[in-house]
Amino acid sequence: MFVDVLWCLCYTNAAVQQIPRPDLKRTVTVTIRPPTWEEMEYIRWLWSDPETMEPVGGPVHLTDEQARDWYAQKVNPGSLTNCYRLILNEENHPVGEVSFHHLDLQTMIASFNIKVAAAERGKGYSKEAMQLFLDYFFLELGGNILVDDVAISNSAGQQALLRFGFEHDPRHDEVFRLRMTRQHYEDLYGHSRGP
Repeated sequence: MFVDVLWCLCYTNAAVQQIPRPDLKRTVTVTIRPPTWEEMEYIRWLWSDPETMEPVGGPVHLTDEQARDWYAQKVNPGSLTNCYRLILNEENHPVGEVSFHHLDLQTMIASFNIKVAAAERGKGYSKEAMQLFLDYFFLELGGNILVDDVAISNSAGQQALLRFGFEHDPRHDEVFRLRMTRQHYEDLYGHSRGP
């Protein structure tokens, strides 16, 4: 795996910590990287595509101003509590997105998101992108838990995350809450950060 890491400074509890931000990560068939401003057109299309968005609550249509605001908040300059990446295939064409949001810098718990365009599903992109992204979140960033609240009706999304190793948290009946802990990820995928 090829990895370029950009370093950001995080100021918490009057201490300065260096936090790695993945600029680019890739396997043979998948690359994850931050989108350029020009690729906002793809993101807007992805979010407005009825077939892609039906399982997650329906299409989202951004105005030009909303797109600019979102890009500034999530990508450039972005923030330490959000990390958004496009998923690109072996031809370097976008096929989806992967991200975390609302990272609590004290507990290192964040909300997880992955979305692959409906026409690109079933090709293995989500599994490879998740492994790249979760390697970053757990092994480089030092994250503790990723949580994804999947719609009760989105059984395909639930099954994809369960197959990858996310565990169902049945304490929430309004959503199908899935979670992955760092320890569980290391146990499943054989990675360890320590000596």
